[in-house]
Amino acid sequence: MRRIALLVMLALPACQMLDASAGTRSAPPPSAKAPAPASAPAAAPPTAPAARSGEPQIVLGKVSGAAGQKVKVNATLHTGGENLAGTQNDIGFDPAQISIPARSNGRPDCAANGALGKEGTAFSFLPAGCKQGSCNSVRALVLSLSDVAPIPDGAMLYTCTVQIAPSAKGAQALSLTRVGFSSPSGQAVTGGGVNGTVTAQ
Repeated sequence: MRRIALLVMLALPACQMLDASAGTRSAPPPSAKAPAPASAPAAAPPTAPAARSGEPQIVLGKVSGAAGQKVKVNATLHTGGENLAGTQNDIGFDPAQISIPARSNGRPDCAANGALGKEGTAFSFLPAGCKQGSCNSVRALVLSLSDVAPIPDGAMLYTCTVQIAPSAKGAQALSLTRVGFSSPSGQAVTGGGVNGTVTAQ
């Protein structure tokens, strides 16, 4: 029953992610906004409110690198004393300054922390159907359909590669939005997040 409840709680985001990551194999839903042209990248989404004291939060790392370089950014979970079996969030960025590149399969260059045993972890570009250069965010969903054990406090959830544009200068934000958490029984848990920063040196 706990496994079913967790699946129901995260079913909609998971479906959205599968649709978004399918590329030409799956058309965007009618309600989705058309992707912006490469010459006019869409603006990054607004930043989500940070978690209040005692609430769980996802924290993105703060890293630096040379213009044109690729760097790694970790997402870390702070449980705030809650038992959490799954998380989700979007990472927004200005594609003219920084971006999360695609792997050879077309999906974001992000990797789950295999030690957590959350085999359902997945990533997709947003807006749905966007092309490289116009994508302005990545959705991350961390869960398992077979293991609903709580994720340890302070655990690294996943790592994403960030490409710094050759013309980028100064600090560039990785903004967290649509942050959500689920308990082992599938109940939604309120929380927030802390933005990351990539500084072009």
